[in-house]
Amino acid sequence: MSRRHPRAFVREWSQALNEEGLVRASLDARVLAVRLLVRMLERGLHFDRALEHPKATPLVHELLYGVCRYYFSLTKRVSRRLSSPLRNKDFDLFCLLLIGALQLRHLRIPSHAAIHSSVEASKRLGKPWAARLINGVLRAVERDTSTLPGREAQFDHPDWLIKVLGDQYPEDWQEYLLVNQTRAPLALRVNRTLCTPEECLARLSQDGISATLGSVPGSLRLAHPMSSDQLPVLSSGMATIQDEGAQLAALLLAPKPGMRVLDACAAPGNKSTHLLESAPGIQLTCLDPDAMRLERIALECARLKLTQPKIVHSALEPLDWWDGQPFDAVLLDPPCSGTGTLRRHPDIKLRLKPADTARHQAAQSLLLDAAWRTLVTGGTLLYSTCSMLKQENDDLLEDFLARESAERLPMSLLSACGISNRDHGLGAQLLPSEAGPDAMYYSLVQKVSPDIAPVRFNSHVTC
Repeated sequence: MSRRHPRAFVREWSQALNEEGLVRASLDARVLAVRLLVRMLERGLHFDRALEHPKATPLVHELLYGVCRYYFSLTKRVSRRLSSPLRNKDFDLFCLLLIGALQLRHLRIPSHAAIHSSVEASKRLGKPWAARLINGVLRAVERDTSTLPGREAQFDHPDWLIKVLGDQYPEDWQEYLLVNQTRAPLALRVNRTLCTPEECLARLSQDGISATLGSVPGSLRLAHPMSSDQLPVLSSGMATIQDEGAQLAALLLAPKPGMRVLDACAAPGNKSTHLLESAPGIQLTCLDPDAMRLERIALECARLKLTQPKIVHSALEPLDWWDGQPFDAVLLDPPCSGTGTLRRHPDIKLRLKPADTARHQAAQSLLLDAAWRTLVTGGTLLYSTCSMLKQENDDLLEDFLARESAERLPMSLLSACGISNRDHGLGAQLLPSEAGPDAMYYSLVQKVSPDIAPVRFNSHVTC
């Protein structure tokens, strides 16, 4: 018998150890994904918050994202293979089945690996008795080639939202729902205080990253999505990850150097830093009630080498934070349904309820009233949401313009950029497309005379 060289033995042993470690890490990721998914579905934990877990690997991200994206069809396929519903205390097993079904139906993971890892994960969850159940259900899901009934499973959206979008967009609602099943493109905003878009493109090329100029001035589109740690242009301050639709906000408001500008719902600060990049020399106040998210604005300004703005930890309403000196321009991007960003935040489909629309609209109306009070006569206010729902956009602006001394201003930049939108005279609704920006809404208004009636505050609303 020939003897192997010691180095060959060590190399084989190391390879086996690494493979075992990869398997263990993969299993750990699935167990963590189950536990985070339970918190998301039972307690309303936001997708972004879940990914802040220190052990959330790219695989955890992919599993959570996928289950949220295909939740309704996955639930249907799993539920029809269970002889009886699982007990409430075994909801973690149901989440494990969703993750296993996702791997079988939508991810490039071999079927045997998806099923085996799910069975092993049930043991790691302290429920080895469920191994046969997990194996049997997932093998049935693997063999299932039938078409699922019902609009929820077909479009992977809640039925109430399908109906609302169908009523508001009768010709295109199916297209918009299907867009939400695609991966959102990754766009960068070039920090033009440090470099030109062409210089940033050249730096990306040096790093082996393919990109092109975007439709919005100063934007770039990456050929393939990637994580932020793979983009050296971020650490150097040359660019920021931001959807092209969101990049329009600072350009539409277009403040001039020396102006007093208010970003009324500022955190986490992407639009704030863009205002500072596009108009160096403005006197910017960033207002938000979330102290932790406000801290990111200062960090981002340091990364981008921008002058630090005035940061105020406060809700917009009541106005006790304000010194009474009016602002020349105001950006109001209030909390909304987020229905224009479902491909980036698919968990919204699971958390959003029909009653939330009216609640958002009421809050947005009060915030708009408060922001309007801080604006100088002749000043401009940009109202912005990432919603596709008329109640939060055109309906709200129609009511506002009917009772305030305001004039709606044109937004020719949208046409110049060639971005698909619908404008009914109140605001412009950007529409989603597979390679395009998120569905944003913008309305630019100017205060043409002083307010006469006292402001109507009857509750505290936070941004």
